[in-house]
Amino acid sequence: VQDTGSQGIFALASAAMAASLASHGPAALVVAMLALGITMINPELAIRSVSRFSDEDTLQMAASNMSVPHEKLSPPPAGIVASVSEGASFLLVVSPANRTNPLDAAALATLLEKNVNWLRDALFHHGAIIFRGFHVPSANAFEQVALAISRDLATTYLGTSPRSSINGTTFVHTAADFAPHRTVPVHLEMSFRDQPPQTQMFYGYRLDHGKGGETPLTDFEGVWRTLSQDPEIREKYSSAGLQYIRNNDDCSALSRIDPLVQKCWQEMFKTSDRQQVLTKCKEELFNCTFLDDWQGRVRITNVQPFVRKHPVSGKTVWFNHINVLTRNSMVEDYERTAVLWGGLWGFWPLALSIYYRALFGLLSMFLNEIDFGSTVAFADGTAIPANHLAAFKRAIWKNTAQQPYQLHDIVVVDNLRVGHGREIYTGDKSLRKILTAWADEYPSKWFSK
Repeated sequence: VQDTGSQGIFALASAAMAASLASHGPAALVVAMLALGITMINPELAIRSVSRFSDEDTLQMAASNMSVPHEKLSPPPAGIVASVSEGASFLLVVSPANRTNPLDAAALATLLEKNVNWLRDALFHHGAIIFRGFHVPSANAFEQVALAISRDLATTYLGTSPRSSINGTTFVHTAADFAPHRTVPVHLEMSFRDQPPQTQMFYGYRLDHGKGGETPLTDFEGVWRTLSQDPEIREKYSSAGLQYIRNNDDCSALSRIDPLVQKCWQEMFKTSDRQQVLTKCKEELFNCTFLDDWQGRVRITNVQPFVRKHPVSGKTVWFNHINVLTRNSMVEDYERTAVLWGGLWGFWPLALSIYYRALFGLLSMFLNEIDFGSTVAFADGTAIPANHLAAFKRAIWKNTAQQPYQLHDIVVVDNLRVGHGREIYTGDKSLRKILTAWADEYPSKWFSK
């Protein structure tokens, strides 16, 4: 519960400080010290006064959000137990029945291969599954389990996050090679493609960092359900098209200023041959143009729908990349983290939100919207209203589950429904390593008779 009296004092002190600093009057130092004192006494108040995230924006999921009636699910096979994560019906936690002698990677892989129907039904019913407490100690062991889930793992990655392949594996990559302070807003993997991956897996390989570092999971079926309660949004976006604009610099001229320029095009397309890039763009139905007046950056544009129907459940799912490709999204997620962390810890993500908001504001004085690293508009190029973007963000927050990894967790998500992100963390970058693998299609064995 917030102290409204202190909140008023904080607001008054902040206003007085701004006025004093503007005039450079002698009272500026006194007022600044007053605001600092209030902040130290009640850091929660300071954070919540700035953040757009509130307690009303927390997860409020119901069992009715599941896509498959519960009575159609068979019980888990012998050797494992399953329970729904508290407060998040779309997240199933699976653990070994014998925790003192847990199944290793080979045994878990065999169990999953022998119980294909249970795995399929559980994933489509819930949307995400955490395999927790099994003996899966390495990237190779993770790959063994991932291949048991899908023999058709993919390696083509056209997403925005920088990734690295893991030596000794064929299909395993780092999830995101960002510094610890960099947040990744939740999203459906490569939702800007005509055919994005259908299954995605994550693995908690190393977790020696400090605070944070979770992979938030969002039920985007629930996001659309929340948004569609607003008649205006339901009518405007149920058949809307979106235009994605992504700019990837040449590796020799990679922007160090714009945070939305996340990797160079040679890294994206795994080639330095422009013609090969254009050929790949044509395959993906991307419109790609090399901009020599921007030191050889490539601009990638394409149009996709705002929502799609899930191919199995038939339900409508928010299916777009707005939450990653628009400027203020990461700023607002830092504000959310500040509230979740709270106390003095919360000032670090709050400072990051203030920094990035100021940086984007400064850059907007010099850059057109299409010249940022990425942006999203309606299919005809008109801007998405700011109040709608705010509604999108709140709907996402309300359908997001976030819990700490446990070492060697394997998280499997239905990427046509449940999205993922990355929370910031404290400690050196080397202390946290999350690995990933993905499949472009659901396993064919899930649908064979």
